[in-house]
Amino acid sequence: MKIRPLRKNEQAPYDLLLLSDDTRESIDKNIHNGEVFVAEIAEKIIAAFILKAEEEYTVEIKNIAVMEGLQGNGVGTMLLGYIKEIAGIRGLNKLLVGTCDQCFKEMEFYKKSGFEIFNVRKNFFVDNYKDPIYENGIQIRDMVMLSVDLAKKSSA
Repeated sequence: MKIRPLRKNEQAPYDLLLLSDDTRESIDKNIHNGEVFVAEIAEKIIAAFILKAEEEYTVEIKNIAVMEGLQGNGVGTMLLGYIKEIAGIRGLNKLLVGTCDQCFKEMEFYKKSGFEIFNVRKNFFVDNYKDPIYENGIQIRDMVMLSVDLAKKSSA
């Protein structure tokens, strides 16, 4: 698997990014305020993520998505490893990610990778999306924020 930045005149892989965000508008906002990366196998894009610098030494994963047929096979873990590696090279010491309050599988994935919950953005999905969004049959309301301290040596 090869991970690389999206090329200058290359179309963002919306089909993938829509797996991790419900609207093209919010993806566009993240694209314009962040860096898009793609992962390829045999020159076929199988995953994508967007990073956005936050505070001086902090970066947030704004979107991260793996092709549905490849989920659960370690691709996401490899992406997080790559993200941690480039953040370290850039001298960053904190990595953030947000997920919905009903996204239990995603929260568990991040926790296994060393992330810890540090905040909940109340009514984030109600206030920032025109239409209600449902996960597991329940309307999502809050965004759960997780972080990992890259300065600490972890086994994740």
